Amino acid sequence: MLLEQAGSLPLLPPSARRQLFAAADRRGAQFHALKEVSFTLQRGESLGIVGRNGSGKSTLLQILAGTLEPSSGDVHVNGRVAALLELGSGFNLEFSGRENVLLQAALYGFSRKEILARMPEVEEFAGIGAFIDQPAKVYSSGMLLRLAFAAQTILAPELFIVDEALAVGDVFFQAKCARFFQERLKTGMSLILVSHDLGAVKALCRRAIVLHEGRMSFVGPSDEAVNHYHQLHRGRIQASESGPAAERAAGVGLPPGAKERNWETTQEVGSREAEIIHCRLLNSRGTETETFDVGEEARLELYVRGTAHLDRLLAGFEISNRHNQVAYGATSVHLEDRFLALQAGQISCYAFTFGINLGVGSYLVDVAIGWGDRGDGAPEQMVHRVARIRSLSVRHPGERPRFFGAADLGARFEAS
Repeated sequence: MLLEQAGSLPLLPPSARRQLFAAADRRGAQFHALKEVSFTLQRGESLGIVGRNGSGKSTLLQILAGTLEPSSGDVHVNGRVAALLELGSGFNLEFSGRENVLLQAALYGFSRKEILARMPEVEEFAGIGAFIDQPAKVYSSGMLLRLAFAAQTILAPELFIVDEALAVGDVFFQAKCARFFQERLKTGMSLILVSHDLGAVKALCRRAIVLHEGRMSFVGPSDEAVNHYHQLHRGRIQASESGPAAERAAGVGLPPGAKERNWETTQEVGSREAEIIHCRLLNSRGTETETFDVGEEARLELYVRGTAHLDRLLAGFEISNRHNQVAYGATSVHLEDRFLALQAGQISCYAFTFGINLGVGSYLVDVAIGWGDRGDGAPEQMVHRVARIRSLSVRHPGERPRFFGAADLGARFEAS
């Protein structure tokens, strides 16, 4: 499909129009929310759509869901479509939750008998208890999301469209939704997911589209799409000699015999005011390795060279499993609550020490240098990120495992 979506800007007073839209005439300027968007989604495929606010994501989903007609182009969708767009859309807040489920399913052609037979599934998935018989107007946003999502599950859609609505759900319900997606994708359902949670896009979607100003800036594997998104929106980092919030690191050299860029991955993004030039994983004995026993201590070293005088730097890493789900991640700001500083030409070593309290299996390590703190310990701008720079294999020491699952929580047991 090749889509465009046009509209008219509202009529403004002449003074405001001159200030805001110098090129616009008094009748209003035409703009395009989407321009030349074209893609194909096969049965059983999952597609993420990422982009900043105003990039056209919601407009695209409304067109795909059939609630908005494109100005030009065609959309071809085969099969039943279920869409979870604006939270609570399609619900009558005066009706009870049960009545809303009956109404929505009836609009999709289900008989009352069919809906009532499936109602226990909806109640179990939503998990809102007796509130299902209360008016929807008394629901919290989380309860409304739970019921809205559960109502869509019984429709057995061939295409499920979700627009950021899961962001209001708690972590347990998000995990339940993720399991639902993974199970249904195996049976042939297709998924289109819009989210600002880039980790969720990487975990749930094999491919992703990056929208920028209404156009497709990138389409391809989801992890590459996330890297492209970071690269696209990197800002201008202000270089300086020093700053009051920074602590200047001492210059070091590379380890003896070490080579620069000792990795094979090509997945790198960033503005490169500083560059990661060497990375290594060490065990507790100081030996470089990628195989660790559960509970063993690991040390991840990043050697970084400055190409400009920078303050407000931070270093970070994340460990993901083979499903692209992040098992753990942290930055220097999370751990030390301070920024780093680097001079042009200077090499510094940033090291993270952590316990391998992960389940047995294979993992991938991403590393990054960023600038600033957006408020949650993550960088405002990406300076240099290298994805999949190292692999990590975890095994149980000895013949008898200490636990099963994704992580060792150090549980203790008592009986009395």
